[in-house]
Amino acid sequence: MILADDIGPETLSVYGGQSYSTPVLDAMAAKGVTFLNAYSMPSCTPTRVHFLSGRSNVRNYVYFSCMDPNERTFVQDLKNAGYRTGAAGKWQLRGSQVYPEFYQQGLHPTDAGFEEWCLWQVDESGERYFDPLIETHQAPPTVRVGEYGPDIFNAFAIDFIENHKSEPFFLYYPMVLGHGPFHTPPGRTPSSNIHINFGNMLSYADQLIGNLAMKLEQLGIADNTLVIFAGDNGTSQRVPSKWNGHYVYGGKGATSQFGLHAPLIAYWPNNTSPGSYDSDLLEFTDFYPTFLEMAGLDMPRDKIYDGISFLDRLKGTNSGKSRKHVYGWFWPKPDKVAQPAPRTWIVTDEWKLYGTGQFFYSVTDRLERRNLQFSANPIVVAARNHCQALLDGYPSMPPAWGG
Repeated sequence: MILADDIGPETLSVYGGQSYSTPVLDAMAAKGVTFLNAYSMPSCTPTRVHFLSGRSNVRNYVYFSCMDPNERTFVQDLKNAGYRTGAAGKWQLRGSQVYPEFYQQGLHPTDAGFEEWCLWQVDESGERYFDPLIETHQAPPTVRVGEYGPDIFNAFAIDFIENHKSEPFFLYYPMVLGHGPFHTPPGRTPSSNIHINFGNMLSYADQLIGNLAMKLEQLGIADNTLVIFAGDNGTSQRVPSKWNGHYVYGGKGATSQFGLHAPLIAYWPNNTSPGSYDSDLLEFTDFYPTFLEMAGLDMPRDKIYDGISFLDRLKGTNSGKSRKHVYGWFWPKPDKVAQPAPRTWIVTDEWKLYGTGQFFYSVTDRLERRNLQFSANPIVVAARNHCQALLDGYPSMPPAWGG
C-alpha cells in the first residue's frame, strides 16, 4: 500500500494531468484499474486515521498528528493472521511536540501492528528530506546526516520485501514526497520554482515506486502481489498543474474536488482488468474490510466500522456491494480559535450536501460554483432531503479524548 503525500489526481496523466512525467504510475494504470471517485480526507492525519481504523473521523478523531491508541487497526488483524507487517515513511499519529497535551500519547507503530518499521515523525519530528530525523523499530530517533529521507524509506521497504518474499506480507509505504518544503531531489537540476520542484519530487516518487515494482519482479512474486497507489489528500494549494487543458491549483485542506478526490490505482496480476476504470464511490475506510476479505478474515464486531469491501472491483467483478454515499467530518485542530467549526458533507454519485446546507449537482458542477440549496425543483428537493437524512444519521462529534 503506497500512500503518497499531497499528490492529487490532477497531477497524474491517467486523470487528465498534463504537467508531469510519471511513467511508472502510467504503466501501473495501463496494467491495472484506476478508481475515478475515491475520496480521502482533506489533510494528512485525518486520512491516516480513516485508513488504518476503517472508521469515520466523527467516531474516533483526536487531534492533528494524533490517533487514539485504543483504536483497532487492520494491521493488527493481518499480523494475528500470520502476515508479516512493515511500514516505511511518514507516521504522524503518535502526537507532536507542537501540541503538548497529545505529545507521545497517540498510536505507536508497534501498537498499530507493525513488526518492522522505519518512519519519520513518530516520537520526534525533525526534517524528513535532507539530514532526516528517522526512528526505526530497532533504533531511537536519529539524524541521518548526509542522507535523503525518501531514499532511506525506499531501501527499507525493498529490504522488507526481500526478507519476507516467501511469506504473506503487508507493506505500508506512506511516502513523504511530495509534501512541502518544495526542494530539488538528488540528481535533479536545482531550482527555486515551486512548480518545477514539485514536478521533480513527483518524478522522484515515481522512480522510487518503480524500485519496488522491479524488486517484486526480480523476486518472482509480482504475480501474487496486490500493489495499490493512492494520494492522502489534495496537492498543496501553492502548486499549479495543467489539467485537462487549463491550470488549476491544488486543494489540500479544502473540501472541494481538489481537496477530497484522491488518485487511486491498483495493479493485481490475473485479477485487475488492464487499463480499466472504476467510477463507483470509494473512501479510505473501505481498505479495512477489503484487506481483511483478501486475507479470508471477518470484520471485527467490537465497534461501528464504516468501510465497504471493494475486493470484487479489484477483481473486475461486481457483487452489488458498491458504496451509495461518502460521509465526511473534518475538524483537524479543534482548539484553534481561527479554525472554523467542523465541516461535514454527504456525497452520492450525483449530489453533494454540506452540513451548512450548501448543495451541488456534482455531475456537472464538480467545482461547486452553483449552490442549489434554495432550489424549488422537485428533483433537487428530493435529492437534498435524501442527503440530509443520510447526514443526520451520523454523530455530531467524536467521543471526548480520554473518556
